[in-house]
Amino acid sequence: MNEQDLLAQPEAGGKVIRGGALRGAGYLTGMAAGAGVAVLLLRHLGVVEFGHYVTVMALVAIASGVAEGGLNVIGQRQWTHAETEEDRKRLIANIVGIRLVFTSSAMLVATAFAAIAGYGGTLVAGTAIAGIGATMGVTASTLALPLSVQLRLGALTAVDLTQQLATFVGITILVLASATLLPFFAVQVFAGACTIAVALLLARGATSLKPRFHWEEWKVLLKAIGPVAIAVAVNQLYLRVLVVLMSLLASAQQTGLFATAFRVNEIFVGLPLFVVGVAFPVLAHAGRADEARLANALQRIAQVVLVLAIVVVLGVSIAADPIVKILGGSQYADAAPVLRIQIFALVGASLTQVWTLGLVAVDRQRALVITNGIALLAAITYGLILIPSLDAKGASIAAACGELTLALANLFMLVRARPALRPDPRFLWRLLVSAALGAAVALLPVPALVAGIIAPAVFLVAAYATHALPREVLIELTRRGAAA
Repeated sequence: MNEQDLLAQPEAGGKVIRGGALRGAGYLTGMAAGAGVAVLLLRHLGVVEFGHYVTVMALVAIASGVAEGGLNVIGQRQWTHAETEEDRKRLIANIVGIRLVFTSSAMLVATAFAAIAGYGGTLVAGTAIAGIGATMGVTASTLALPLSVQLRLGALTAVDLTQQLATFVGITILVLASATLLPFFAVQVFAGACTIAVALLLARGATSLKPRFHWEEWKVLLKAIGPVAIAVAVNQLYLRVLVVLMSLLASAQQTGLFATAFRVNEIFVGLPLFVVGVAFPVLAHAGRADEARLANALQRIAQVVLVLAIVVVLGVSIAADPIVKILGGSQYADAAPVLRIQIFALVGASLTQVWTLGLVAVDRQRALVITNGIALLAAITYGLILIPSLDAKGASIAAACGELTLALANLFMLVRARPALRPDPRFLWRLLVSAALGAAVALLPVPALVAGIIAPAVFLVAAYATHALPREVLIELTRRGAAA
């Protein structure tokens, strides 16, 4: 059975649900590794040096996001349209070539910015080194693209986990060796090399590390990704620009506190992308031929990601104080109120991912340029207004408002393009009632960490009882046959 036939089958939805759960579980494992990395770095580097580390990594992430340009999303869509195996292999080779040229160029610009901004020799060198690792990491994601379209979601999860676990191992070794700041950036190179090796092993026969530099074929891809590239570039900027604004407008201590909350929030913010991303091949296929199926899928995915987001928001906001102390010690206690605000950005971020993929699925990616531009302008405006007076808390409010602005803008553009895709909001009252019951746990006379564990559980029980969580999702999760 070829990819088109597989994606058209009714069973594809079940495979996506189970595969999404598998990727979610893999992400939670990676999240645990990420939390371990945060603990090690926070305690080893201290507030100021950790702020320097996060600033460089945010700069590299911006450059990486700009160069990524939505290549993976468009690559998946093009893969589902390809007619032959040779066409698919040529597609991967072209994307690898584009990755090498664009990402390397973006990292050179990031390094130059670090030098011009006066970050100092260590941070400039760290930007260059981490940039090499980031280039390897995005290349690995391209090599794993066939696994996603073939719904081999277990193998795809293994590729994702490799990056996280290799980073954890590298950081652990350096902490034990009492390393200074610079070597920690080299861990990205080690993790990137490991991830490339695993991707090549698992997708063997369907992918290759050998790049292809064919301008005529590149033009077809670049034309398709142009609007997405601009949108992704802006999306990478509009939250991480707050880290840069903090480094310019606030003290090193406040920047460190915001960076601490940002790092914790960053651990969770990728969860909706992992869960939603597995559905894109099915969404792309439905976007061409079955609008009713697409509408139903987007509705159910939005409900699921909102449930996941509220689980995290409840747990983290209630247990923010013990979380930051466990991660970094009492010196980070002032980061708890910052985290408590910033974690609400996850709600908007979750819905943004759903409606972004919906726009791409119906070939309305040009709208993403407008929506992400609005979000960038909003985040910068909020930041410039709030940071001078509220410091790290102001930046966190700006982050949460920016994410919500982007989500609503994406929804507006999606419904404008395809009115039939308008979501049914009637489930929201169930979600709000369930969330209120979970939040009420904070009033109990129990330690904050205990309440942070109980509250999400209460919410999930209530969401199940009120049908805020779609029953068909639970039915599919109990079946056997998750994609390997």
